[in-house]
Amino acid sequence: MESLLNKDIRELLPHREPFIFIDKVVSVEPGCIVASKYIKKDEEYFKGHFPDEPLMPGVLIVESMAQTSGIACALHLNEQKNISLKHPGGYFLSRISDVKFKYAVLPGDTLTIKARVAQYFEPFFKTEVVCKVNGRIVAEGELVLTKQKGGAV
Repeated sequence: MESLLNKDIRELLPHREPFIFIDKVVSVEPGCIVASKYIKKDEEYFKGHFPDEPLMPGVLIVESMAQTSGIACALHLNEQKNISLKHPGGYFLSRISDVKFKYAVLPGDTLTIKARVAQYFEPFFKTEVVCKVNGRIVAEGELVLTKQKGGAV
């Protein structure tokens, strides 16, 4: 299997700036990946959320969870069907379940996102996702993603 660790995120996701919310894949295990996102002090959303006490919006934490889950889904299909990850296609967020936010994610933090495929029932993937900062869980929950029809993989 080709290494995801040194791949450009733009090869793995259909997203483009300013809507990419992971920087790199940190580790890969069967059906599970860990990705990270460094939260820069000059992120555009901090201008309004909130100017005097900036914190990463929960909806963008969920988006980072979904993007990481999309790569985990492509990896899962690659493992199951031995299909190349060169053009993994798109995965759409279908459901957000029981997501809990425990601590704020602040400028200067590195968000670490672990997504594991818990269940696959074509074309749906259920993933379990945990986000940490400095080893402390800041958010966790389950997502369901749907494989885009007509794409590779």
